[in-house]
Amino acid sequence: MTTQHIRTGRDGALVLLGAMLGARYPDLIPAARARGLAVLGIDASTPRARRFDQARREVPGHPLAALAELEWIGGDQHEEVIQQVLDWHAVYGIRGVLAYGEDYVEVAALIADLLGLPGPGLRAARVCRNKLLQRRYLQEYGPVSELVGPANRAEVPRRWSAYPAVVKPLDGTASSGVERVDEAGQLAEALAARPPDVPLLVEELVQGHELSVESVVHRGEVLFACPTGKRTNERRGRDTKARFFVELGHTVPDCELSDAARAAVLQTNGEVLRRLDFRDGIAHAEYRIAADGHPRLMEIAARPAGDNILTLYHLATGRPIEEALLAVVLGEKAAYPQPRRYARQVYPEHHPGVLRDVTAPGLGTEIAWLTEGWMWPEVKPLADGPPTVRMIVVGRAVGDELSQIRSSSDRAAMYVIDASAADGLDTLQAQVDAVLTIHVEAGDRGVAYGDGNREEQAVPT
Repeated sequence: MTTQHIRTGRDGALVLLGAMLGARYPDLIPAARARGLAVLGIDASTPRARRFDQARREVPGHPLAALAELEWIGGDQHEEVIQQVLDWHAVYGIRGVLAYGEDYVEVAALIADLLGLPGPGLRAARVCRNKLLQRRYLQEYGPVSELVGPANRAEVPRRWSAYPAVVKPLDGTASSGVERVDEAGQLAEALAARPPDVPLLVEELVQGHELSVESVVHRGEVLFACPTGKRTNERRGRDTKARFFVELGHTVPDCELSDAARAAVLQTNGEVLRRLDFRDGIAHAEYRIAADGHPRLMEIAARPAGDNILTLYHLATGRPIEEALLAVVLGEKAAYPQPRRYARQVYPEHHPGVLRDVTAPGLGTEIAWLTEGWMWPEVKPLADGPPTVRMIVVGRAVGDELSQIRSSSDRAAMYVIDASAADGLDTLQAQVDAVLTIHVEAGDRGVAYGDGNREEQAVPT
């Protein structure tokens, strides 16, 4: 047990599950502490989580420094997590529970149900954790799909006809294991490459503009919902179609949606949440606008969005969304404003090789290496002002081996920008892309790679 002895809050405690992910959300713990709440954390003992724990105890001003207690229990250990929270409840009096990590969504809902606390609800949590259940509960909103198990794995490629298609695990995260196939032979190869005892989902590929919707919900009422634009590495390469779907960018609000498309996706999102009987908390739902103009649900999560999407909302609205999230987790009705500015996160692509450096000459923005301080740069929203580079962050260390981007964990760096207008955002992104370079060493030859510089070139190694 790791204990800071920031003891019992006057008014009970808040439990954070997947607590080390809270380093991205610096305003939630201070908001809880301001209410007199102790903040208690549970997380899986991974090397990355341990480094964040070390930083919260050593780095002044770290967003997680005010955690009162921290226990290392994995998200699949439901009984242990529940017992730990019950032990804390006897001492502190638990008033709210929030899952940051996907692995903790179901156990968080169980704890909320057990203690009579606000939560998304058992149906919403279970369905959001399983892609097959999403396709069956929400069949009218998503693509055609089929479950692939050991008994029918050889048969499915012979009868499946909706190409292009996607193969995915039932409970994967961060785009891990999601692969495009364009004909029966590819489908058979993709299925054969997966462990034979792991069930999979094959579904038609919905092609069209992709986005997510972040929703703050209180007692089944959607208090706030807004589309977030998305860009992935699903595109034609030089010779072949890209087979993976990793997120490479987010924009708040989505500036590519027409008014009609925006209204349609918000309506669909509300219907999806009602079908799930989603009660209290935040939902992150991903959609594509199909060729017929109708939104199609890709997947939905009963937790805060990943990457730095919540940071984008802070920049776009001027207020941290964590304050509204905390309110609904505690059973209170919250208000949150619509965006008044545009904000964007971009993950530049890279060549495979050994990471040597990341440079961005002429921008005047310090490059933060996450593996040195284990905390993200602070952002201060502007009501107005010129387009601004808010941060450039490298998530890997010098010497790390960078591979082809097949999941979110393969990305090396990212930057965040904002502007008062969408065209200003596009102009600034082009400026950053022109100079930001990820330097890698491949064999005897280095390559420099940025989103706006895709050709190999010799660089010092």
